[in-house]
Amino acid sequence: MALVALASGKGSPGVTTAGLVFGALWPRQVLLAECDPAGSDVAIRMTGPGGAALNSDRGLVSLAAASRKGLGDEVILAHSQQLDGGLDVLLGVRSPEQVGGMGGLWHPLGITFNQMQHGDVLADCGRIGASSPQLPVIQSARLVVMMCTATGSSVAHLRERLASLVHHVDAQLAVVVVADPKQRDAVKQVWSVLDAMSVPVRHRWHLAYDPVGAAFFDGRGHGRLDKTPLIRTATEITAELASLVAAPPPQDYDMANTAFPPGEYR
Repeated sequence: MALVALASGKGSPGVTTAGLVFGALWPRQVLLAECDPAGSDVAIRMTGPGGAALNSDRGLVSLAAASRKGLGDEVILAHSQQLDGGLDVLLGVRSPEQVGGMGGLWHPLGITFNQMQHGDVLADCGRIGASSPQLPVIQSARLVVMMCTATGSSVAHLRERLASLVHHVDAQLAVVVVADPKQRDAVKQVWSVLDAMSVPVRHRWHLAYDPVGAAFFDGRGHGRLDKTPLIRTATEITAELASLVAAPPPQDYDMANTAFPPGEYR
């Protein structure tokens, strides 16, 4: 299975909402992991089965203590919880002050996320920079999805982060622009900015800015969620994201092994 990291350069382009939406629509088993050092939003917004409150003490912090004996699917899932609707989540820290107690968890956590047999992992990494503590999680990802809005400041920060990330990660890079469905010209301008960069952003999508649809992922939704612009656009994006990481990663080309396949000569 594979790790997909969701992050932003600055501001609030809706990384947590996108993670919840993509997780709800994911075609395979998936875990949403809150790796944002700014603190958990899911525990505040969402509930467990039947509307029960989530346990904010069970998540990344409790996992950090348990991980001293090793990490693996069973350990991570033991500290995860299920949302009303069935999505598995690993809640993040309650406050930024708790990040100091994470120790050296980030690096092994990223590796384990990317190798989980239970399913794929969507990591909500929040705002990132070259010195962000959660950067090792992003470095372990198969796909890094940067999110922004169509505003000039958000795109400027996106460009800055992409130019930095390309020196720190080997993963495929993608961009999701959150904008009103009618702002097609503004979104095209973002694509033009990406085209002018030397950073290889292979995949790009437009996710609808839709307060009505987003309200369902903040405990305030009413009406038909499936009819909202958010879900209509997110459905296509999610399918493509899941397809991108479904294939095995490319292997390094081994000239000797290609010329002399094992077992062919005896």
